[in-house]
Amino acid sequence: MALGLAAKVVPGIGALLQGTDDLQQLSVSYPKSPLNEDHLSGVTHLLRRGPEAGERAPEAEVTADGRTTSLFPFIYNPDGVTTGWTLLCFDGRSPEAGASLRAAIEAVAPWGWVRPRLILAGPAIEAGRVPVLSDLDGKAHGAYGLEGQPSTVLVRPDGHIAYRDAADRPERLAAYCRRIFASASKPTA
Repeated sequence: MALGLAAKVVPGIGALLQGTDDLQQLSVSYPKSPLNEDHLSGVTHLLRRGPEAGERAPEAEVTADGRTTSLFPFIYNPDGVTTGWTLLCFDGRSPEAGASLRAAIEAVAPWGWVRPRLILAGPAIEAGRVPVLSDLDGKAHGAYGLEGQPSTVLVRPDGHIAYRDAADRPERLAAYCRRIFASASKPTA
């Protein structure tokens, strides 16, 4: 009996070497953070559960410039020098999503530290110099629970989701940015 109790209290060698979720901080979330704003809810999102505001942004495989890569390099330290907020613009496989996604990108333009990324599972969309990540197999859309709905997901510099909404609501995204970033604006060159 005492040996069984010791086995439960003393971690195994694997946990010591690799760590548990708690040690790796993979299970950390901030469900009550004042930075959270989530407009994706209802039956549709209960059926396709994805991470909510306050939860860690999941990893997913995407294609960039014809090569398979990870989504994380486009979220964390995207220019190799700085960190910032990342706006993930999912097309939801909708050929009509282009105008909404471009409007969302324009909504965050006053804040230069918010870096938009297009994640397209459908037809190509042109949005200037915004990186386009192909998700033809739907892995990224699936990881975020956004298959079938054009959506925006704003990721904080620490990798947690701050904001989620339908892509056709850029005015709410701009209002969120004004509230969180106050009167700070894009630095002039």
